[in-house]
Amino acid sequence: MKQRHLPGKALLLVAALALLLASTLPACSKAITGPMFRQPQEDTVTITREEYERLQRYQKLDLLIDLTQQYYYEDVDVDEMLEMAAVGLMSGVGDIYTMYYTAEEMADLNEETTGRYAGLGMQLLADTTDYTITITRVFKGSPAEAAGLQSGDKIVYVNDEYYSARDINAAVNVMRGEPGQHVKVTVLRGLEQIDFDVECQIIDINYVEYEILDGNIGYVMIYDFLGDASEGFAEAVSAFERAGVRGMIIDLRNNGGGLVDASIEMADRILPEGLVVSMRDKAGNVEEHKIDGDYYDVPMVVLVNGYTASASEILAGAIQDDGAGLLVGTQTFGKGVVQGVMDLQDGTGVKITMAQYFTPSGASIQGVGLTPDVEIELNEDAVTRYGINNIPREMDNQLQKAIELIERGEAK
Repeated sequence: MKQRHLPGKALLLVAALALLLASTLPACSKAITGPMFRQPQEDTVTITREEYERLQRYQKLDLLIDLTQQYYYEDVDVDEMLEMAAVGLMSGVGDIYTMYYTAEEMADLNEETTGRYAGLGMQLLADTTDYTITITRVFKGSPAEAAGLQSGDKIVYVNDEYYSARDINAAVNVMRGEPGQHVKVTVLRGLEQIDFDVECQIIDINYVEYEILDGNIGYVMIYDFLGDASEGFAEAVSAFERAGVRGMIIDLRNNGGGLVDASIEMADRILPEGLVVSMRDKAGNVEEHKIDGDYYDVPMVVLVNGYTASASEILAGAIQDDGAGLLVGTQTFGKGVVQGVMDLQDGTGVKITMAQYFTPSGASIQGVGLTPDVEIELNEDAVTRYGINNIPREMDNQLQKAIELIERGEAK
């Protein structure tokens, strides 16, 4: 998609010129120009009436800047005011997933996508159910794990400043820093508020881990659909195929999503020819994503929970609708919309919800989620005793149920 970019200062300049000339406009004029005899030719601007009327909509922004510069008791940074205006503009959409990124935030986003950055080592989710920032994964060996942070913790303060789900980008920006820098993270764990002092370090994210369990059952954990996740999944599938495993368990618990393309690429390796997902924009245009018939056919079980979201739900929904595998666990998150990220010329960017997606059967999961074929809650005693990141395999009753289904031949 080609995007036209107009720098903020340029827009403000045009707006100011248009307002200056407004009092001299003839009522029926099709174009708006300054009087040529009052100023040199090079200082005039010509715009259409449509452009003028568009600029009129934004005159309040110019007025607020003028009033602030005139009456505020100290000098102000107009560039910073315009930056925050952009943040507020996108927030005004009322969609928690549509947002503006500063240049620093865009750099952080690109770092995370590649899988290496300086930070604390956590995967976060903007939870629309309670508008908190929820930790969905703490990376193994990370400073966050060493400090004692856990999946399921709700971040409420960073360095003693409050952040909600709408402020997730700002919170992430504070938790990124130079190696050795310390960050105070305050979370809610149940009803208890706990402070953690965490030191930033270089984080290398492993998006996919896999192994062959006892009984020759393949197990692959997909943490996120970013970075080299698609390649890691392909490597896992190839290893399972060479070993001739009896079945494959795909663990999507606490996977908050990522790139749609990655989920489609993974589906292409394990599902027969057909539709994976369709997307519909506000104009009713439908984009279908289909795969070919070359795939690895093996009984599958997919583990899901309340933090299985977005691209994870695309893959899980395609597997369930195709009848290629069973979903085991609890109801998924229900993020049935997709976003596009666009880079702006000055290094900033925007993320905009562009379409709603539908599973191959035509179902929308927005706000609803996917219902597992086998519903089973995770063993709470094991969570309390070991922490959600460190539950021994034999105590993970959801995983044990998946193994049982494959061993009994009940997995598809």
